Amino acid sequence: MITLKSLGRKLEKLEASMQKDARRLSKLIRKVKRAAASETMPRPNKAGIRGKTKPATTPVSSAKQKRKLSPEARAKLSALMHERWAAKGAGAGVVPVAIVKEATPVSITDGNAAAGA
Repeated sequence: MITLKSLGRKLEKLEASMQKDARRLSKLIRKVKRAAASETMPRPNKAGIRGKTKPATTPVSSAKQKRKLSPEARAKLSALMHERWAAKGAGAGVVPVAIVKEATPVSITDGNAAAGA
């Protein structure tokens, strides 16, 4: 004779297996839907498969692209950066670029004569 307790256990096992099968079934349904969606995507033509078409270019992030500046714009940017660096260096005790440009250059002969003497 089957007891009520053993019937309850069998019922729990059956429900658990049904839930497991339901999860498997839903997973399979999702896979089929994804496969169907990918089939509706446009496929490359035979020339594309053979490599006769141009290869698709991958988008390059803007950080890696070189800036296309005119010489005037490049000089302006350079001057702005030098001013910024000079301002930053002024706080650290570095001589600003503007002062270095205004100083009189030392001739090579004066430097050699001082070194030789």
